[in-house]
This record gives sequence, C-alpha cells and structure tokens, in this order.
Amino acid sequence: MTALPTDHWRDRATAHGARLFVKPSLALPLPWVWHRAMFGLAGRFRPMAPGITRKSVTLGGRPGLMFAPRAPDRRLMWVHGGGFCVGSPRTYAGLLSHLARKANAVVLAPSYRLAPEHRFPAACDDVDAALIDAEAHRPDLGPLFLGGDSAGGCLVLGAMADGLARGQRYGALLLASPAGMIDVTRPVPPANDYLFPVSILRRIARDYAAGHDPANPRLSPVHADFTGAPPALIHCARGELLEEDSDTIADSLRAAGGDVTVEKARRMVHAWHFLAGSLPVADIAVARMADFLRAHS
Repeated sequence: MTALPTDHWRDRATAHGARLFVKPSLALPLPWVWHRAMFGLAGRFRPMAPGITRKSVTLGGRPGLMFAPRAPDRRLMWVHGGGFCVGSPRTYAGLLSHLARKANAVVLAPSYRLAPEHRFPAACDDVDAALIDAEAHRPDLGPLFLGGDSAGGCLVLGAMADGLARGQRYGALLLASPAGMIDVTRPVPPANDYLFPVSILRRIARDYAAGHDPANPRLSPVHADFTGAPPALIHCARGELLEEDSDTIADSLRAAGGDVTVEKARRMVHAWHFLAGSLPVADIAVARMADFLRAHS
C-alpha cells in the first residue's frame, strides 16, 4: 500500500473546510433535488483541462459526454459518483477532462438514472448498456480501460463483472473510493471521515437499494465474480467511511487473480479526484492513474 502526499496547504484546507461546512449539510434531511443542485453548482466551476474537446454522445441509449485530446492513444469509460442520487457527466467535466489530458485518452462518461426516482437496478442496467457501446467505440485505440468513483465505482465493477462473463477483457481498472457493499444494516467501522456523516450513507443505501438483498452482486459488487479481471489501481482516503469497501474490493479482485495496487491519502476527503485542476493531491492522483494506464497499454 502506497501513501499519496497531502502536504500542500490547499489539501489540508480543503479537508478541514469540508468537515466544517459540507459534512454538516449532508447530515440534514434535505430533499435530493437540493443536494443535486448544490453538487451541480460545485461541478459547474471546476476548471477544464486545456486542449480537450467535449462532445455529447449516446451510450446505452442515454446521453453521455466524450472528452478527447487531439490525438488520443487509449480509451477509458468512467462512471461518475454521487451516491446513486446526484451527479452527472456534466458535473464531472473537470475531472474527466483532466483524465483525458493526463492519460491522452478518449474518456467516455455515461449518464444513468438516479435514485430515489429510479431505484436499483435502473442505474446498473444503464451502465451495463453503456459499457457495451463503449466496447465498440474506437477499438483501434486498444483495450478499453474502466474507471469510476464512489457509487460510480460500484456500478462499473458490476458492469465489468458482467462483461467478463460475456468474455470481454479490459486493459485496466481505476477506482476512487469505490462503494462495494450497499447494505443499510451493515455495521460502520470507526472512521475519521472528513466529508460523510454515517446518516447520509444509510439514506443512500435505503433510497437506492429499495429493500433488495444486499448480497446481490449487482448491488454489492464485493460478491461478484471477477475471474479475468484486469490490473486495478484503487485510491481512497485513510479513515474514510468507504476505506473498508476499497480494501474488500481489492481482496475480491486479488482472489480472482487480479493484480491490485492500493494507494491511500491521509487527512483527505472522499473521492477527492473530483477537485482535479485545483487541488494538488487530486492532480497527483490523476497523474498516478494516467501512469497506471500507460503502464498497461
């Protein structure tokens, strides 16, 4: 396990600011539409990477976005996070453009239906369909790489397991603080999370899972079969509520024969990659991901 540096004053200020201001707001029982508006506003002002074009595309019958450098030499499908209830490829445009630039990759970002209006398995079905379209996009660029953060990590893991069962093979897997166990009754380990109160995780699990069996591998991918899994790089924050999920997913991938690298950041918010372009440790993490893709191209 490798440590990611979080020594810059902006890294420390971001983590403490999230604990003081964002975490209390997430503990409030606000309607999801309010959380969507606030998260969308935060994403709207994320800096885009220079030299990257953004284009609307259709993936799995739903709208998505494609980010591409002038002359890409690899391809990546990234599934956005947001607790299954908020977020969109547009919200994540900053991160996705920086991934495209650092990895010199075409980045395909599908949208999926959000809970609680569309509960499990709607998001899984959308991402499964998007993956089939992504597999057919620009095969001249070599094997398709996969990635996702938080809830998106959960969804891309489930879609990857289905793809592996279909006989598909992928170049590598990138995960940022992935959710692996969606279970409202699960015990929460002692944590020092700078962003999430336990109550929001309980609410997400209730509103998304809608009473389905948490052992269902499409809902909780730690139970999925990852035979044939590609090399994986997993990032998470040390002490966050989903650190255990990251470790358990790493164990599941290794048990299936996968080669897994885990890197953790101390005193950092969940899925900090979202802040690429303005947070030093986010830029470092995106650069590590790009290096990992190049090493497995």
